[in-house]
Amino acid sequence: MTLLDGIYIIVNTIPENPVLDLGGVVGPSASPIAGVVGFERQGGENTNQQWIVTALRPGVYSLVSEFGDTWLTAPADGATLAQIESCKYDPVYNETTRWTITELDNSGNYQIESVPFPGKVMDLERASPRDGTRVILYPNNKTPNQIWKFIPLAIPLK
Repeated sequence: MTLLDGIYIIVNTIPENPVLDLGGVVGPSASPIAGVVGFERQGGENTNQQWIVTALRPGVYSLVSEFGDTWLTAPADGATLAQIESCKYDPVYNETTRWTITELDNSGNYQIESVPFPGKVMDLERASPRDGTRVILYPNNKTPNQIWKFIPLAIPLK
């Protein structure tokens, strides 16, 4: 199923189900520029765990933090084991903020693959459920720590 534009919580499929989170973001005055980590889901008002998904073209999306206008971005050199971060450069100008989101089956499981670095996906490092675990760019092995579910919070009517 194609993802609709909207606001989502992005949940990893390891048993503890950590969510994508802007690491170290505490309070409304915190900087939205941060590394992306896995973290226990905190509830509906925690905007550092909410992501605006926008289709750029079929299958290719941008992921913007609801906390502050920053896009999830792959490391500029595509380095394996490098942490996914947020940046202020939007996908019109920065290819590293473009992601191919592919459904793996009919149960809503997706992989998030870097457009400029094909074959490398968002990976919850070492499949660790600990709060603050880095989300990294890693070769696609289709393991649970590389598989994500998109939980809709707000889908605008078209």
